[in-house]
Amino acid sequence: MKLLPYALLVASTSGCKWAHLADKLGRNPHEERRLEEKVLPTKPKAKLNPTLASDLPYYHYDGVGSFEMRWGFFGVGMEEEIELEFTLSSDIFSGIGFDCTSSRMCDMVVGNGGGRNEAFLEDFFEVEGDREPHTDEELGGTNDLKIVKLDYNSQYQSVLRFRRKLNTGDKWDAEIKKDYMDLVYAWCEEPFCVDTHSAHAPGSWNIISVDMSGGQSEMMREQAVKMVEEADCTAGSEDLCSCSQLIKRGAIDNFDECTQEAAIEYCKQFGGCSVSGTF
Repeated sequence: MKLLPYALLVASTSGCKWAHLADKLGRNPHEERRLEEKVLPTKPKAKLNPTLASDLPYYHYDGVGSFEMRWGFFGVGMEEEIELEFTLSSDIFSGIGFDCTSSRMCDMVVGNGGGRNEAFLEDFFEVEGDREPHTDEELGGTNDLKIVKLDYNSQYQSVLRFRRKLNTGDKWDAEIKKDYMDLVYAWCEEPFCVDTHSAHAPGSWNIISVDMSGGQSEMMREQAVKMVEEADCTAGSEDLCSCSQLIKRGAIDNFDECTQEAAIEYCKQFGGCSVSGTF
């Protein structure tokens, strides 16, 4: 079994310390696997790619973390499955939670696409919130994920793709419904989070509501294209991110670093903020 991140879905104000997790998983917490000499930048480099060709018909994005999700449905009745791909900027861990607005009682899929660390993807459930999560199998359930693709691309992004039934029959899995669902996502971003023993940074997570039927997919794609390709990045433009948006997206660390020049530079690299509707 792969090593589990200390806190995928941590409270927004602090990290989480989980005692004895490494011992439980048969790992010595003092024997950290050394990373390669390459150090990833602490500022975001990835950008949305809404026009990427995909065989999955539905699309959702959020500017926080340059999160993208693509999905489709296959089969009928009790055998119907969802194939879902999500993208976040980490080669340590990233994850998504279904039908929850916090880490408490949350069905999670956590993994990594490769890069400096081993690729993995596993089926988890967090019972108490901001505590040690368990694999479904540890809780007496089943691992219902079929891994389709684990990749790490040139934009420093893990691309994780899997299949599972909409209703797995496992009490530790949320039922995927073709309706609006609350989702959470999080990722390990350096330098706050440095390995799978670390909590993610306070701002490296988000809560979103997604129309899983795909009914809003084309609108979301059009918004993402506009944000990336058509943003007005000139001084004074309404497309420029606010100080709070720049901080939440990891472009700056605090309000003292907030300048119009910083907002313009972010806009040129990653697009504007005014049309995303999610901050």
